Amino acid sequence: MKILALGAHPDDIEIFMYGLVSIYKKEGNQIFTMIATDGAKGGSYADDQLTKQRAKETIAGLKNLSTPIFLNIPDSELGADPLHQKIIKENILKIRPDLIITHSKNDYHTDHCSLSLLIKNAVSHYIPILYCDTMMGVNFQPNYYFDITDHFEMKKEAVLKHVSQDPQRFVDLFKLMNSYRAAQCNAPKGKYAEAYNFTSSFPFLDIREILPSSLKLRPFHIDNQNGFL
Repeated sequence: MKILALGAHPDDIEIFMYGLVSIYKKEGNQIFTMIATDGAKGGSYADDQLTKQRAKETIAGLKNLSTPIFLNIPDSELGADPLHQKIIKENILKIRPDLIITHSKNDYHTDHCSLSLLIKNAVSHYIPILYCDTMMGVNFQPNYYFDITDHFEMKKEAVLKHVSQDPQRFVDLFKLMNSYRAAQCNAPKGKYAEAYNFTSSFPFLDIREILPSSLKLRPFHIDNQNGFL
């Protein structure tokens, strides 16, 4: 299959989607990564300099997945120009993926929300879209959980490539978030999970056959005298 991970900013795939995309990569699928904006607003120095720096960081961060495609739409302006819809649609059609992984429309960042809506409008009902978790799970209701424990260290290393962004703060956040998502499935301590949402709509009512196995639930122990343990 062709899997397209599409992030709004240069470090978004690494922070929000890296674990699942790594699973797809390990399973032998063809991986494409695409960055919508140039990331020029994510720092304190000159825009052109930062854009080049963040592109280098992204190439390093995603080297184990694919060579990223940069659309270079101005940071913090995603969706402000009708041309953005055309750019995104044309680049998706060049790939014609079997699945798109991207941000939720309920995300905290306006660029994330805009990208989610632009992608939905671009692909209509032709390509299924899987939406990744929001920062700390705010306003997000997952219905799929994927065990990324075996890929967690690679995810951490990928995020740390983004030295211009003080990346340790994001590592701390997603470590907490991915631990919490695993705990929601009653996974033992030391497990990590990424959470996703898929909204059924025609003709994609059920996409489980193209998804990796979800995190397996660890059943509670039942004691005949004391009940659940």
